[in-house]
Amino acid sequence: MYHAAIIGLGKIGLTFDIPYKGRVNSHAMAYHLHPEVALVAAVGRRQEQADQLAMIAPEAAYYGDQALSSMLKSHQLDIISICTPPTIRYELMQMVLEQSTARLIFLEKPVASGIEEAERIVALCKQHSERTVVVNLSRRWSEGAMQIRAAVRNETYGKLKKIHLRYSRGIYNTGSHLFDLVRYVAGSIEQVTVVERIPTNLDAIEDWTYSFLFTAANNSVTGYAEAFDDRHYNLFELVLYFDGGVIEMLQGGDVIRYYGTEPHPLQAGMRNLVLERDEQDVLGKSSNMGNAIAHLVHMLEAGVEPLCSLADGIYPLYVAEALNQSYARGGTSEHVNLI
Repeated sequence: MYHAAIIGLGKIGLTFDIPYKGRVNSHAMAYHLHPEVALVAAVGRRQEQADQLAMIAPEAAYYGDQALSSMLKSHQLDIISICTPPTIRYELMQMVLEQSTARLIFLEKPVASGIEEAERIVALCKQHSERTVVVNLSRRWSEGAMQIRAAVRNETYGKLKKIHLRYSRGIYNTGSHLFDLVRYVAGSIEQVTVVERIPTNLDAIEDWTYSFLFTAANNSVTGYAEAFDDRHYNLFELVLYFDGGVIEMLQGGDVIRYYGTEPHPLQAGMRNLVLERDEQDVLGKSSNMGNAIAHLVHMLEAGVEPLCSLADGIYPLYVAEALNQSYARGGTSEHVNLI
C-alpha cells in the first residue's frame, strides 16, 4: 500500500465529494477508493473539515493547519497532494520537500501566484531531483482528451489547420486548463493577440477574460479563443478543424463529436462534413481524478514519466502573462515564453 496525505481540504481536496454521488471528484475520495493507496493523513483549517474527512476516510488522521510540520514528520508518505490556494506555495513546497519522505507531490493549479514564484519553485525542485512534481491540469486525465490527442497525432482527419476555443471564467481559472489542453492535444500556444476583454465574475480578483487570436504548433495552426461572461453561463469548448474533418469537445469535455467528410450530394467536387461518432457522457464513464491517482500509482510502480509535469503546470502562466501584456499594450502581438 502506498501512503498518501492531503494538504488543503477545500472543494478539490475533499468537499466536491460531500455528499458522494458515485463519481470521484476530490483527492480524498480518489485516494480512499484506490485499492493500492491508503489515505493516512490530511491537513485542514476547520473542525467541519475534520468531520467531513471522517465521513469519507475515517482511518485518516486529521491535522490543523498549524500542525503541518508534525504531519509531515509523523508519517512515511509516498504521495502528498497540495490543494491549497497558491498564495504561499513556495514556502509550502519547501516544507514538503525538506520535511517529508514523499516521492510524488501532486500539485493543484495554478502552480504559484505568479511567474516569479513559479520559477523559484522550479529551482527549488531541482535541488530535490529525487522527488517528482505532478500538476493537476485535469483534462490531462480525460480519456476523451487522450483520444483527441491520438487523432491529431495519427492525422486521422488529415492535417490540423485551425482551432476555435470558447471559454469563460478567467485566464488563470478556466484558461489554465484550456491553454494546457491545446498544448496537450495540438502543441504549445506561441503567439497571442488580444481582441477584447469580456467582463466576468472573476474581474473582482483581476483574473481577466480575453478573446484573442493565437498561433500554435510551431506556427502551423491558427486559432481564435472566444470569451464569454460566466454570469450568463459557463463555457469550456474546443473545436479542431482538419483538412479532412472536425473534432468538437463540448460541455466541458462531456460530449465529443467526430466529423469526417463525404462527397457533396449536389455539388460535384465538393465535400460535406458528416458525423461519424457522437460520444456522450464522456466524463461520466471514467473519473479524471480517479485516472490521475491511478497514474500516480503507475509512476510509483513502473517509474514512468508524469503525464503533466511541473513545466506543463507552469506553462499556462506564461500564456496568461503574454495575454495581459497584449491587452495592456493595446492589442499587440506577444510571444509566449515556451518551456
